[in-house]
Amino acid sequence: MIYIDNLGKELSVAAASLSLRDKLALMEEKIGRVMVDALIVGPQTDTQSVPDRLVIQQNLEASDIPYRHDRQLLRQAIDQALSQLAARR
Repeated sequence: MIYIDNLGKELSVAAASLSLRDKLALMEEKIGRVMVDALIVGPQTDTQSVPDRLVIQQNLEASDIPYRHDRQLLRQAIDQALSQLAARR
């Protein structure tokens, strides 16, 4: 499974205070097991808390609306994540 992070600022104070590790822990707790193999995040995201996951970190912003993902950039990031995950197996 690939997690794609939000680009916009979280409006919820509680959600905004969560680290990337905390977000993953909450999701996987609800799922019932470790499930996320890779993360796709923007360049400003702190990824130090997830050294055990494949992280694709690059610009993903649409040129017209910065808090939205550019379709082509996101597709490239997903392709890169899938290729790297396949190479690990």
